[in-house]
This record gives sequence, C-alpha cells and structure tokens, in this order.
Amino acid sequence: MNLGNLSINQIVMKNSSFDEFITFTKKLNIQNIEIRNDIKTNLVKENEPQKIKDICDNHSIKILTINALQKFNIWNEQRKNELIELCSFANKASIWAVVLVPLNDGSFPKEEDQINLLRSSLKNISVILNDFNIMGLVEPLGFTQSTLRKKSIAIKVIEEIKSTNIKLLHDTFHHKLAGENNFYFDKTGLVHISGVSDYYRKSELTDDYRTMIEKNDLIENINQIEKFLTNGYNEFFSFEPFSEKFINNVDKFNLTQKTFDFILSNLPK
Repeated sequence: MNLGNLSINQIVMKNSSFDEFITFTKKLNIQNIEIRNDIKTNLVKENEPQKIKDICDNHSIKILTINALQKFNIWNEQRKNELIELCSFANKASIWAVVLVPLNDGSFPKEEDQINLLRSSLKNISVILNDFNIMGLVEPLGFTQSTLRKKSIAIKVIEEIKSTNIKLLHDTFHHKLAGENNFYFDKTGLVHISGVSDYYRKSELTDDYRTMIEKNDLIENINQIEKFLTNGYNEFFSFEPFSEKFINNVDKFNLTQKTFDFILSNLPK
C-alpha cells in the first residue's frame, strides 16, 4: 500500500473553501478526494462542475465521489430529482461515483421492509446511474436506528437486480458498529476509514468520536484495511473523520499526516 491508495473526504475541511481543501490535499501529497453536498462549501449547489474539474485537473487530483444522496432507500420524485442533479454534476466534473446513504431515523426496523425499500430504490437508481455513466456506492450505516445496517442485505438486492453500476461502500466505523463479520472485497468500490480511541470502549459511539487513526484504535482499522489488501482489493481508502474536535483542531494537518504515516507504517509494503 502507498499514498496512491489514500483519499481525503471533504468533511476534514468542511468549514473551508474548495481551494483551501485542495491546498491541504496537495500538501499531504494525496491525489484523490471526495466532495460533499452537506457542508458549507456545497459544490453541487454552487453548480460549477467545469470549474471544479479544471481546478482538480490542474493539480492532478481525482474526485472519486460526491457524498451523498441521503435517504436513498426512500424512493420518490424528490429523491429522483436529487440523484439526477448529483449525476449530472458528477458527469460534467468527471466524478466516478455517487455515495448512497440510507434513512437513519429508526423507521422500518424489520429486515423484510428494508429489503423491499432497497429493491424499489436500487432498481430506479441503477437506471439513472446508467444514463449518466456514473457508479453508485451503497453505504450501510451501523447505527441501531439505521434502515440499512447490514452489507449482506445490500449485496442480496444488488445481485437480485443484476446491477453492474452499484457497489458497496465499506465504512470501517460502521462495520464495527453493525457487528457484521462479512467482508465483500470484490463487491466494494470504496472504503471509508476513521479511528476511535479505545478510551471510548464503553460509550455509545456516534460520528463525533470519529477522528485520527493511531494505536489503541477501537475500530481496528489496520486489521480491516489489511483484510482488503490481502484479498485483492486495489481501490481507495478515504479518510472521513467527523469529530468536531478534530476538524477544528489547529494542528489538523499534522494529525492527518500522522494518521496516514501510521497506516502506511503498519501495513505490508
């Protein structure tokens, strides 16, 4: 593994301009990023995909995904229009994929209902993705209130509808929370990584615990990453810390650098 396998999610710089995010990325010698449509710098709403593409091309940076189509598994006219907007932007800006995030409010606790929702939404989503030549990445959320916790359910439906443009997004944090042991290496298009200190072992984990990756990592990122690497996965690992304490830390650059150094020094070369 090397720096070429690593990416940064824009959440790291959620309070900054896109230019500042690019500068941060270049300083770390990273060539891959994810952009978001749920932060202050909402590039989709600013609707300048060609400008964003030109900036990235000029810096030899690749945008992997737009993060995200929220509540993707509740399919309706609004969701359809949101996806078309995201795919249109992605197509013009040469972005590879759109992240698909499920409803996370405690609705539909029965697995049968979750499967039916997935089946309905992913059939429609696959058609739109195909129209724009964009990939979709389904990201199960491990929270107990999530309407899609298990990767196994997502895989079941993706295979059932025979989609070739939808893959999994494996998030190390959510994998740990869901308590699901199965990995789907050949079905995974991207891996999100973030650490949680072992200090919080007895806490109910939320996004705000997600920070740098170091020793005593409760999420066992190194173990999860190594499983992917030794089982033929050769795509990207994207750093996605949500901790406000981390994001607002004046030493954020060095903390991010330490995270990448820790990963690279603890994995097979």
